[in-house]
Amino acid sequence: MPTTRVATAAILALSISAAAQQPGLRLYAPLGPFETQLVDGLGNQVHSWPGTGTTSCYLRPNGNLIRGMVEPNLGIPGTTGRLQEMNIEGTISWDCVVSDAQKLMHHDIEILPNGNILIIAADRQTPADAIAAGRDPSLIAGAVWLPDSVLELERTGLNTYNVVWEWHIKDHYVQDFDVTKPNFGVVANEPGKVDINFPPVVVNTVYYNHMNGIDYDPINDWIVVSTRNQQEIWLIDHSTTTAESAGSTGGARGKGGDLLWRWGNPQAYDHGGPADQQLHRQHDPRFIPPGFPGAGNLTMFDNDHIIGPTNQSAVYEIELPVDGTGMPFIDPVIGQYGPAAPLWIYTDPSFYSAFVSSAERLANGNTLICSGQQSYLFEIDPSGTVVWSFNPPGAPFVYQIQNVDRRLWANGDEMSVAGGRIEFTNLVDSSHAGDMFFLLGSLSGTSPGTLMPGGVVVPLNIDVLMTGMALYPNIGVFQNTMGMFDPSGKEVSALDIPPGLISPALVGLEMDFAHLILQGGITTEVSNTVRVDIIN
Repeated sequence: MPTTRVATAAILALSISAAAQQPGLRLYAPLGPFETQLVDGLGNQVHSWPGTGTTSCYLRPNGNLIRGMVEPNLGIPGTTGRLQEMNIEGTISWDCVVSDAQKLMHHDIEILPNGNILIIAADRQTPADAIAAGRDPSLIAGAVWLPDSVLELERTGLNTYNVVWEWHIKDHYVQDFDVTKPNFGVVANEPGKVDINFPPVVVNTVYYNHMNGIDYDPINDWIVVSTRNQQEIWLIDHSTTTAESAGSTGGARGKGGDLLWRWGNPQAYDHGGPADQQLHRQHDPRFIPPGFPGAGNLTMFDNDHIIGPTNQSAVYEIELPVDGTGMPFIDPVIGQYGPAAPLWIYTDPSFYSAFVSSAERLANGNTLICSGQQSYLFEIDPSGTVVWSFNPPGAPFVYQIQNVDRRLWANGDEMSVAGGRIEFTNLVDSSHAGDMFFLLGSLSGTSPGTLMPGGVVVPLNIDVLMTGMALYPNIGVFQNTMGMFDPSGKEVSALDIPPGLISPALVGLEMDFAHLILQGGITTEVSNTVRVDIIN
């Protein structure tokens, strides 16, 4: 499949050789009556989580699954309405309905570094609210008006949450239709505002903005969202308070909740025409993480890259233009928010999804893509060569896909001095069937680690716990801590601690665990670490 390169910078940014696929597992959930799936590099299922009706799904750093699920009878395409968290065994620890008389959760979610969750939610309003804000009445039909918002949720109980931060599009309108209504102004002079009459099409009972993707950049503390109806991606300042987010001042950039930057369709802020439009019903903008090729840039899935006898989708990478203070700006040369063109584009005549879909840059420079309508999951190297592909059996559509570099999971993160059991799920992939694994632990941290024969550093320090697990595998409290992976590349180990074995003097210490993969007696690979706190 060909890749179109549109700038020398793109070639340099993606010059890393990536002839092979990125190691790791793949997380996805087919839309409809299917469980959330984890597959390996050969497309074999290694794990699943119970429950159907999932759209977006991600993993917390502790390995817990967070997902948006369809709450029945909400009646609008893309609506989820339920947020759920569960551990590797499928035990639910958070399950709350996020739909009420004021709001309606839909499409994508994002896990923040502080553990809170960003969600997209439509504000439930009426056509009268829209008209009062300057909407042209001829562009409204139906009984509801659903502008979008972004909410940050903090878990407070099994079925409860608090909204600790919020941003609403309804606070940032501009309109040039009715001088007697609020928000009247010159649209072209207010690029940080949202023209309530764009696009000039009739809205009935679906979302006005139809946000379908959200991501967070912890370095700059800003949020990117995709607005399908405006055919743009927007940048929002998360450093504001909720009060500041409703206005045009405050926050680290001094703009309050006004858009810091927008890209894809300059018509939306009256700075261009149809020929300037670069996004078409796009999904899934994502920041490329630090340390990855293209770090800080944005990738996205453009659903209708080409409309014609043969429709084509595309994946873009763009560089977010900022000035010397780190602020995005309108390029004086083109008179629009830049960039003038993507750094990198992947497309192909056989590649098309009219809706859903995703794209994610990987650590080795490859890009993982979900062509959702085709139910086609694949990975390409920087030249556009497909190095992995998978069609989930029986799945009609897939919303998005995530790469998972985690190999060790635990069903809890605390061990009491009163005793208890922690189970560790060792998930690798079916290519390791029959290989030896060895679970080890440490009470003295993960750095500098321990050098093993063969040159692999295990991120555990040698101490009494590591020595005990190394000398006495599969004995006493150490259950199945050494063995062979089953045909799917999976095994479960456990620590089963009786009362009185752990001294109360150890309360407050942390135990870290990792597994080794050995071939011919030599350590060849090591998993991530998981942490278990010792408590009263």
